[in-house]
Amino acid sequence: MQHAAPDSIVELLPALEWTGERYLPWIRNATMSYEHLHRYGFAAQFAKGKRVLDLGSGEGYGANILARTAAYVLGVDIDPVCIQHASFKYNRRNLAFEIGTFAKVPRHPDHSFDLIVCFEAIEHTTDHNALLSEVKRLLKSDGLFIVSTPDKTAYRQEIPEGNPYHVRELELAEFHRLLMSYFRQANLLGQRIFPASSIWPLQADSISVDELSAKQGESEFEYPSDERRKPIYIIGLASDSPGAIGASGSVLIDSSMELMNETGHTIQELARTIEESNEAIDYLRQENGWYLGRIDYLNQTVERLQDCVHATNVEIETIYSSRSWAAVRKWCQFRDFVFPSGSLRKRFLQAVGAVYDRARS
Repeated sequence: MQHAAPDSIVELLPALEWTGERYLPWIRNATMSYEHLHRYGFAAQFAKGKRVLDLGSGEGYGANILARTAAYVLGVDIDPVCIQHASFKYNRRNLAFEIGTFAKVPRHPDHSFDLIVCFEAIEHTTDHNALLSEVKRLLKSDGLFIVSTPDKTAYRQEIPEGNPYHVRELELAEFHRLLMSYFRQANLLGQRIFPASSIWPLQADSISVDELSAKQGESEFEYPSDERRKPIYIIGLASDSPGAIGASGSVLIDSSMELMNETGHTIQELARTIEESNEAIDYLRQENGWYLGRIDYLNQTVERLQDCVHATNVEIETIYSSRSWAAVRKWCQFRDFVFPSGSLRKRFLQAVGAVYDRARS
């Protein structure tokens, strides 16, 4: 479901079509928001004071997040409407947007960026090598490349019908081999949305978090569990600099509780739908009762007509079997014999009858 942003500046911007694939910040979908915003929030820790390139920047929200701390951010996207929209909406001195493809970022010399991010875009092209080659051209020798893509196996388990916008998805091992074929170092992280409770120290210089896992079993909620989480999305950090790829985990906290709110709204909508369905069923039952009554009435009418037809047939049979009908039939036979059709006598008889009729009138 799509909702306009508050005091909606979106209405003044070039229209971006909601396809279900490109993330738009004003779309009410908490799960999708968590996935996309968390990636850029995670990447922002590496962007402070750096020159950053966002490949496949889309609506521009992610480049804007990076630009809060970066020295300069360039968002590149193939869609001119996206570039026009982002340029108008996100107005920062250190932020720019340009039309370009994964394989060709225009007007920028070799090794001109400290950090390049490419989130949920590599699966939209068949030529992964062209994308990685352009990244290597633009990235500084000690720079960092952060890229995310769905894990093909896990993603297809979640969405068996597949995604029509994805042209070449990667298995986890394929993704790692691809990064290692261009960089000396590659570190993989997993991402997935889970309901979570977070406990952390409020007075500490450093925070270390141990992950505990619990799950709903067949009859009870089981804890603890030694199962490891299986990510749907893989985030790769790649660099030729040994110390550049180190990264700790990250947790996104939604202080607005939007996912729970959406669940509550969904339950309310379902309750309203059920109530409306029940009202419709009651109405149809009433209508059905009226039609059944009409059917009973018509059936009774048919039965009465059948009785009338039967009575009429009895009367006709009675007439046909009476002596008077036999006399009339013999008279008609005699008439037709004496005055055959087309004869002069027949025409004379008809003429006399006509004179008699005129005389009576």
